[in-house]
Amino acid sequence: MIYLLAGRANEIAILYLYLLSTSAVFELMSSQRHLAAILFTDIVGYTAMMQKHEAEAVSIIKHYHEVLEGLVVAHHGEILNNYGDGSLCSFRSAMDALHCALELQRDLRSAPSVPLRIGLHIGEILFENGKVLGDAVNIASRIQSLGIANSILISSDIQSKLKNQPEFKTISLGSFQFKNVDDKIEVFALANEGLVIPHKNKLEGKLQPARRSANFWLIVFGLLLLTITGFFVLQKMNRPVEMSVNSIAVLPFENLTNDPELEVFCDGITDEILNHLAKVGSLSVTSRTSVKSYKGTKLPIKEIALKLGVSHILEGSVRKSGDQVRITTQLIDATTDKHIWSDDYDYRELKDIFPIQSDVSTRVTEVLKLKLTKQEKESLSKKYTENVRAYTYYLKGRKFWDKRTKESYDSAEANFRKAINLDPHYALAYSGLADCYTFNQIGLTQVQAVPIAQAYAEKALQLDSNLCEALTTIGFIQSHYEYHWEEGKKTLRKALLCNPNYESAHRYLGNIFLFNRDPKGYDETKTALDLDPLSASVNWVMARYYYYTGKYDSCIAQLLKNQNLNPNYKLNKTYLALSYLKTRQYNKALDVINNSNFPTLLAGEENKESYLGYLYAVTGKRQKAEEELHTSIEKYGETSAYRIAQLQLALGYTEKALESLEKAYNLREITLIFINVEPDFERLRNHPRFKALLKKMNF
Repeated sequence: MIYLLAGRANEIAILYLYLLSTSAVFELMSSQRHLAAILFTDIVGYTAMMQKHEAEAVSIIKHYHEVLEGLVVAHHGEILNNYGDGSLCSFRSAMDALHCALELQRDLRSAPSVPLRIGLHIGEILFENGKVLGDAVNIASRIQSLGIANSILISSDIQSKLKNQPEFKTISLGSFQFKNVDDKIEVFALANEGLVIPHKNKLEGKLQPARRSANFWLIVFGLLLLTITGFFVLQKMNRPVEMSVNSIAVLPFENLTNDPELEVFCDGITDEILNHLAKVGSLSVTSRTSVKSYKGTKLPIKEIALKLGVSHILEGSVRKSGDQVRITTQLIDATTDKHIWSDDYDYRELKDIFPIQSDVSTRVTEVLKLKLTKQEKESLSKKYTENVRAYTYYLKGRKFWDKRTKESYDSAEANFRKAINLDPHYALAYSGLADCYTFNQIGLTQVQAVPIAQAYAEKALQLDSNLCEALTTIGFIQSHYEYHWEEGKKTLRKALLCNPNYESAHRYLGNIFLFNRDPKGYDETKTALDLDPLSASVNWVMARYYYYTGKYDSCIAQLLKNQNLNPNYKLNKTYLALSYLKTRQYNKALDVINNSNFPTLLAGEENKESYLGYLYAVTGKRQKAEEELHTSIEKYGETSAYRIAQLQLALGYTEKALESLEKAYNLREITLIFINVEPDFERLRNHPRFKALLKKMNF
């Protein structure tokens, strides 16, 4: 037996080494390291909150966990630990963690608001026996401890990832020596809108106590002197980034009389006051698309103001008796919930409505102590028509136009024409007609419709050369239809001089920058969203910006949020499907495309068959992709050439794809504006025909 074992010594040795290596593998499995972006959160003052108002604290913690869990998953993160009033999360990239942090702070401002502080760092983490360890976790925790409610603080390592990322704005708070951390770490505060920046001289947290040298009191005296002499400078530098002090939302005026006709009139008063105020450059005014969702709401003023990001709310009511109306208005400081001005306009004839709207707008600017230019003062008293019936038809036209369907466009056009019949010099009504023809919702091609839109817009400008709405339409046509990008920029900037708060002008200007690969596109698109935060189309445009700049996870998160706000907005589905495809979430993409709410042919030559075929092509189901391509060409060959080209290219038909793109150019399909930033067309950039097409479009 001894001889037998001795003869197999080599085999025994190999078996022994194998067992050793296996145990090492098991050890590695229980102790894993990898690089991650760490997000650490803490609810400020939660313990005291539990002691004082337990029910409120429970509601807040429930809201926090619901929002956190959804956003972490949406940004491909993982909640590693929950500490009751705080959490430790990891993400595969700094961008994922940053976008999650921003959306977390934004969503937690809604009631019941959560006073959360967030710290971010990137580094190696260690999983050992079910625990998460490592310096990265420790540092993220220390950075978070410096924060205050509604702040996001990041390390210099995260800051280094923000080069060429203009959507993130940061301010350095200085370098700090944290407890149990060897080196000093520079900490930055995110300064995006809605966030609060802690004061540098009031920071508290898990810091290493400073040693007092012999010169300590001399240093203290010097700092005190410096603080006194630089008081006003420091005040300005360290002011928290919060909602603009001069910002306002005009809520829909309440109809106190059971009269359907008065409903349109109430909406009109709201719109006109809003339009007057929007022309004041020093005042940020929320667009009507967002405020109309609060029509008849019983929500507290503070909550509405928080959701809209404004400091003041103007509300009012209208009561009708015969041909006379009584209007009541009141201006509320949303931060204190106090009424700072109110007035009653006792029973007046309907024709007196125009002076009332001007007077209310003027009084608001006076109460807010805004300094107005001569042009702004004139705009507050400007009347576009003296005819109340024409004015009413115009209001009805805008109400139908807002619905953005073929049927509603027909009704809008009819009402604008009635307004013009009553007042042939009504510039706004001509501008309304132009907007009806700007997009192909009226059964015409872009080539047929846009010249009509241009003629109406130019007629409006003949009547009023500074009409923002008409200038915006002309700027849109110059850029999105004629591809004269620089001319479009100039016209849209002129429109914004007339009305700095006109969301559409900011949106179209953002498009021009995006399509020309200029990072300023983000700022303009974000401004449009800030002015109209609940608008389905503006939220969709923000998501579209993320898609065409390669931020697919952000695009998905933005569209899911928009879907919650506006579940019936069909265009949500288009970029949601494309982003799922880009992130290889093929089953989710298929579910979105097969949804009954997916657009067939609507606002931009979208068609379901091309999307389905594109999905089959990228997942290797060629026969099915070919079938969908055939159906697309048969059904939409003259109206959806851009999307058909995308599918043809995915199937390898390069020349046919180029033919379709050239057809889209000849038809002036609105979707062709994406060609210069379309990720699928990157492989064509050196193709002579593609380069020639880009040149024709002035890219």
